[in-house]
Amino acid sequence: MNKKVSPIPRGYRTATPCLTVYDIDSAVAFYQAAFGAELLTRLAGADESVALHATMKIGNSIIALNREAPELGVLSPASLGVSIGQVHLYVDDVDTSWERALEAGAMVHTALYDSFWGDRSAILADGNGHLWSIASKIENLSQAEIARRAAAWYAVETETAPEPEVAFEMVQTEETLADEHVAV
Repeated sequence: MNKKVSPIPRGYRTATPCLTVYDIDSAVAFYQAAFGAELLTRLAGADESVALHATMKIGNSIIALNREAPELGVLSPASLGVSIGQVHLYVDDVDTSWERALEAGAMVHTALYDSFWGDRSAILADGNGHLWSIASKIENLSQAEIARRAAAWYAVETETAPEPEVAFEMVQTEETLADEHVAV
C-alpha cells in the first residue's frame, strides 16, 4: 500500500522565505528572542556543531535559513553590504514586538509610525542585514480611503523633498572603458 506523498510538506505554503545567514544558531537565537520563533529543524554537516540549514516558525509562517556558502556565491546581506528585500510580520501588538526586538539586538531601520494604509509599522534590521517590517492593523480602510490618504501623503512628501544632489560623477577614461570591454 503506497501512501500518497503531498508535494507541499505539512505546515508549508507555496512560497517560503529562505534567508541566508552567517551563523544559523546565532540567527535562530536572535529570532527566538526578537520574534518568538520556534525552531523546527536543524541540519548539520559532518561537524555536528555547525548548522547548515534550519527551519523555524514565526506565528503561523515557516521561514528557512541557509548558512552562507561563499564558494557558491551565497552570502548574507551583511556580507554583501546590502539588503534587497524584507520579511513582513503582522503581530498582535507592534509596540510590544518592537521593544522585544530592540532588546534582542535588532537595529532601527524605520521607526514606528502610523501609516496611511491603516497599519502601525516599523522596519528593523537583524545582525545578518535582513530587514524585518512589523505591523499591526489599527484601522480598517476602504481602497478609496487608502488611495485618498496616499495621494495626500505623497503630495506632502513631494513638496518637502529636497532637490536631488549628484552623489558622485562618473568619469570614464580610456583605461576604465578598456576595463569594461567597451571599444574606444
